[in-house]
Amino acid sequence: MGLKLNGSSSGSVELNAPADTTSGADVVLTLPVNDGDANQFLQTNGSGTLTWATETTTNLTRGTAVATTSGSEIDFTSLPTGIRKLTVVLDEVGGDSIANIRLQLSTGSTFLTTGYVSSSARIQNGSTSTVASSTNSFVLLNNDNAAREWFGAFTVFNVTGNIWVCAGSANEDSAVRSCVAGGRVDLGGTLDGIRLTLTDSFDTGQVNIYYEV
Repeated sequence: MGLKLNGSSSGSVELNAPADTTSGADVVLTLPVNDGDANQFLQTNGSGTLTWATETTTNLTRGTAVATTSGSEIDFTSLPTGIRKLTVVLDEVGGDSIANIRLQLSTGSTFLTTGYVSSSARIQNGSTSTVASSTNSFVLLNNDNAAREWFGAFTVFNVTGNIWVCAGSANEDSAVRSCVAGGRVDLGGTLDGIRLTLTDSFDTGQVNIYYEV
């Protein structure tokens, strides 16, 4: 059985109930008190009350690439509140020494330099490996030669509260070398910046970030 509503001049709209409900009982649906906003949809609370709701989407934002050709710190600051996943992408990044390339997070515009539990393993020619660790940063690449140029991606994930976990990998472009990295830190506040750093100076490549809010 349906409910037919006639148009003021012609035509009609008919609403039809199903032949039977799942439980065989009467179903009561209560409509919202207004007509909602543009692009909203009807949402149920599971008990028959319908309300207008706005679809939520996860947008991937790409930052602006920064050349890693000088200086010892590459910062991305003033990040929006609500980031839960952030990826740092390295494109042929290298330094002028064998210093390890590291990552630090900031809260309240201050980069945290303590409390990290982090390590990175470098695998060479599939047979030998070397491990580096750090408590003042996420150590991404335990570099063994100033000529190395690395490409890869490292992602920090917000687990809960202000706890962040880092994971990722990179390869070196002139030989069979790979680095994998992982770590954890309690940031103690809302993430608002990320820094790629090493002891000496960067001399080649570029870096960018991607994040989801």
